[in-house]
Amino acid sequence: MDSFYRSVHEIIGKLMFAKNFYICLYDAQKEVVNFVYFVDEVDQDTLFEELPVEKLSAGLTGYILRTGEPLLCPPEVYQQLIENGDVKEMGAAHVDWLGVPLKSGDHVIGVMVVQSYNDAFRYDEKDEELLTFVSQHVVNALERLKQRELMQNEIEHQTAELRHANESLMREITEREKAEQQTAALFAISELTNTSDNMATFYKSLHAEISKLIHADNFYVALLSPDKKYLHFPYHVDVTGAQAERRRVSRGLTEYVIREQRSLFLNARSRQQLIEDGQVTPGTGGGKLAKQWLGSPLMLKGEVFGVIAVQTYDSEFLYRNDDLELLNFVSQHVAVAIDRKRSAEEIQRVNQFLEKKVTERTEELVSEIERRKKIEARLFHDAHHDSLTGLPNRALFTERLQQAVAHKKRHPEHHFAVLFLDLDRFKNINDTLGHSAGDEFLLDVAKRVSDCTRENDMVARLGGDEFVVLLDTMTSVDDAKDVAKRMIKSLAEPFLLNGQEHYSGASVGIALCQGEHDSVERLLRDADAAMYQAKTQGRGRYVLFDEYMHQSLVDSVKRETALRHAKIEEDFDIEYQDIIELTTNQLVGIEMQIRWNDSHHDISTDEFVALAEKTGLIMKLDRYVLKRCCERLNQTRQQELPCLHVNLSARHLLKAGYINQLIELVKRYDIAPDRIALEFSETALTQNDRRSLASLRRLSELGFTLVIDHFGRGAGPLQYLYNYPFSILKLDHNYVARLKSNERARAMLKHVVTLCDELGIRLYAAGLDSEQEYANITQLGVSVGQGNYVTDGVRSQNRADKRSTA
Repeated sequence: MDSFYRSVHEIIGKLMFAKNFYICLYDAQKEVVNFVYFVDEVDQDTLFEELPVEKLSAGLTGYILRTGEPLLCPPEVYQQLIENGDVKEMGAAHVDWLGVPLKSGDHVIGVMVVQSYNDAFRYDEKDEELLTFVSQHVVNALERLKQRELMQNEIEHQTAELRHANESLMREITEREKAEQQTAALFAISELTNTSDNMATFYKSLHAEISKLIHADNFYVALLSPDKKYLHFPYHVDVTGAQAERRRVSRGLTEYVIREQRSLFLNARSRQQLIEDGQVTPGTGGGKLAKQWLGSPLMLKGEVFGVIAVQTYDSEFLYRNDDLELLNFVSQHVAVAIDRKRSAEEIQRVNQFLEKKVTERTEELVSEIERRKKIEARLFHDAHHDSLTGLPNRALFTERLQQAVAHKKRHPEHHFAVLFLDLDRFKNINDTLGHSAGDEFLLDVAKRVSDCTRENDMVARLGGDEFVVLLDTMTSVDDAKDVAKRMIKSLAEPFLLNGQEHYSGASVGIALCQGEHDSVERLLRDADAAMYQAKTQGRGRYVLFDEYMHQSLVDSVKRETALRHAKIEEDFDIEYQDIIELTTNQLVGIEMQIRWNDSHHDISTDEFVALAEKTGLIMKLDRYVLKRCCERLNQTRQQELPCLHVNLSARHLLKAGYINQLIELVKRYDIAPDRIALEFSETALTQNDRRSLASLRRLSELGFTLVIDHFGRGAGPLQYLYNYPFSILKLDHNYVARLKSNERARAMLKHVVTLCDELGIRLYAAGLDSEQEYANITQLGVSVGQGNYVTDGVRSQNRADKRSTA
């Protein structure tokens, strides 16, 4: 909707004067008015985005909300409304005002207004008809937005239901797998009755199968003697090393299960209760007491002849009622196995019956499990691959890279590398051609990059226009360089999008595995750093990460930390450089440049400014330099002092609040704005053009001299000269240095000189540090410059003039 409002404003601005324009919407439930779009040259920084309706009811906006009728309000109508008590004076005084209601059916849902503060721009009935016509389109757009929100809510609801279904599916799969495991274990126990050579082997195998179902580190089988007077333990395993010996039947836990003919789940509390009730007697062996004890009777034909039991001594493994039920069920099979010699035919019949049931159930589960596995495999694939290109995503690539690092530890002779690839001009393609063309472009990129690698290599998309490649099993670093060259060459070829050729390119960073102690984080970080180094060097190239680059990163972090701890009043100085009329040596300006006095870090001015921009401290430093500029102008008010030049970050142009701070600072010192020249770098003005343009026009209208600095460092677009209110263009010192050997640069400068002359823009040259550069500039028609050569020459001339006068 923000884009829609701006488009409406732009269209209306072509048909009538609409420099001051706003749209507000009335929320009947909250009884507030939301200013969803507001552009005003006077009230821009004072109006809130949301206001109570009673606060606006007495104004012209509230009048339209009440009446639901359009209002063409020149000064005489406005005065009549005030005298009639229909409205009160609110906001800045306007020359002409035109507002129309936004209606949905018979309800007024908002107001759209244009107003003028200039007698040269007035409105009439045709403007009112036009604005009323546009208002209905705005209402239609709002209603479509509401429908879209309802649709989005429905999509989110269905997505939540699908997610819930998937979670239920995963729980069911887990339960199925557990059931399959239990079924398999029970089936194995049944088979033991036929496959065991002897009872000792049977008990050992039985213990192994039960351990698959429940925690059974401590397990035993107890059987009654034929006369039911003794208990013996044919199998007993205990982690404490305790041994169970044949004993006379007494009042122990095993005997209690036999007497009661039911299973028992026992803990310390229930054991104590049985002792107090006289059901069991405390043990006299002096062994360690179990925290939990599970026992199940062995019964045959309704008669108990033994017990099977498990127990635990610590809280790490605790049982549940399900475990007791499982053990109780297992005990039945154990009883049948023990009695197999006496009832061979009965055991065989039971086994056949059990096998049939298990087979039927297993067949049912097999098809279900296979279906669940396919769903699980699809979900796993979706979670580890990019939805657009089908390439592995960050998670899968990181996992594969971890495997490569682990393999390196076991096989030091194994070499591999990580390539980090970033596309050039992807944002331009996406913004100009749309996301559909952007997706088509990324698919083509994925194919080209994959074609440049081997089958055992992995290409992944991390997101946006970032791709990574794992080159596995290299023989030398040249392998990685060759792949990088192939990718850069392939991506430099044109892309056919929407029937037209478009060009991109790529920058590649290479990080080699440095040894068995390397890490995934280090490889990705260093490959990324090398890629940014490649972009810095001019794009369309690759850079191999080395220790020097690593040290540069460490030094950069140290410099950033030192800069964050620096004190502006103590650690920074202001240097002054004269700006000279080259033909007369007359001083026409002075540029104020901030310098960082850091004895621990040798850093150039460009590096310092870039670091300040990165840390966000540039805003504070700029205001400090402007403050010093105002102080110097204030101190020399009665003297003849040329215009002072101050370099400012383009960030100041992005918000009206930043501009207000600069203006208030100058007003506080009562300095005329025309005594200050504000310089903005050409390379920093390539983004947020509209917002920057509005801020620059505001500064120009206040009287500040605006300078576009470093012209020629970037693309040098001439639109800055046509559309932006710059009155001075300053050539970049690197561009000036290229004039000596670059004919194209000289030819371009000739045209720039002519263009500036026709547009009334003054042309300065920066960085005149040699006689050759001075000569080149003056020959090409540039008459104002600055630099060491110019400054030293003027000073020498002044000294010579003084000696001559003497």
